[in-house]
Amino acid sequence: MPEDNLSKIVAELRARKILDLKDDLEALKDNVPLPTINLFKKLDQEQTEIKIETGTMLDSLIGGGLSPASSMLIYGEYGSGKSQTCYTMCVECPDAVVVIDAENSFRAERIKQIADERGKDYKKVFEKIILKQPRNWIQQLRCLWSIPTPPEVPNGKIGLIIVDSLTKQFRGIEFAGRKFLSVKQPLIREFSFKMDRIVKAYEAGLIITTQVYEDPNATSFLAEWTKFKAVGGSSILHQPDFVLFLRRVKGQNIRIARMMDSSWQPLRECPFVITERGIDDLPEDAAARKAMLERAAKFDKKQQQELLKAKKKKTTKGENQEEQNLVTQLPTQEEN
Repeated sequence: MPEDNLSKIVAELRARKILDLKDDLEALKDNVPLPTINLFKKLDQEQTEIKIETGTMLDSLIGGGLSPASSMLIYGEYGSGKSQTCYTMCVECPDAVVVIDAENSFRAERIKQIADERGKDYKKVFEKIILKQPRNWIQQLRCLWSIPTPPEVPNGKIGLIIVDSLTKQFRGIEFAGRKFLSVKQPLIREFSFKMDRIVKAYEAGLIITTQVYEDPNATSFLAEWTKFKAVGGSSILHQPDFVLFLRRVKGQNIRIARMMDSSWQPLRECPFVITERGIDDLPEDAAARKAMLERAAKFDKKQQQELLKAKKKKTTKGENQEEQNLVTQLPTQEEN
């Protein structure tokens, strides 16, 4: 995509935002004061709010669960458990869930499996999920205007919005090179800001995932997790209420969730595993721990086999389609 077209898109989004700010600008001209928040009412609201839980120790990292109108950023390497955490919270959320699957990896089969293992009716879980699968960053931006309002969903309440992942669609060749950072980063920030305003207006929780890259300045003298940085940088790190880094323990099917940043929760870690139930606690009892790890390893092996099978099926389908295209291009006997 030509550079001038990118600039036109940014200019259009800027014009839209300025239009959205028109009412606030009028209030500023008329010296209308901004309302003051009553802390007693805010405290009562915080203490009575229903939080979205995973049913695991991960909830303790974020104060018992994800609060309405709050946001959480999860980053980590492939296979660290980002999507599995989203799936689990998707199943556990009692209200409607909007999923923006920019990774194009969402599996209804996996949602059904987690729901079945947790004793939930998967059909009811399916009914509450609104799935969007943008194929490029422009479609991802369009999702901002495609999120339904609470009256348009079952029970009239959106409990959770998931963006998995925020940055993948912005890593295409049209943004290659440092000269395009001044275009790409504002787009990512604007998407994040707009999403934050939506969840606050709807009083929903927000989960955003992103990929990682290795910090070239990392040294072997520091902890291994310090070498991984979130794709998107400071543009996305300063906004969420919680920032979690997930990593996999070498040689074991154990994941570690580390609280990297929070305004009111301590920075600490907790282990978990991935099973048929989604993400699950790692028992302290030695026998139960061994059994859980064996179960997790078995599940992980099965998942890898399924992924390999799906990949082969996709490759075979592509080869068959290519053969079919060649056949249709061959001249018929009459043409000869």
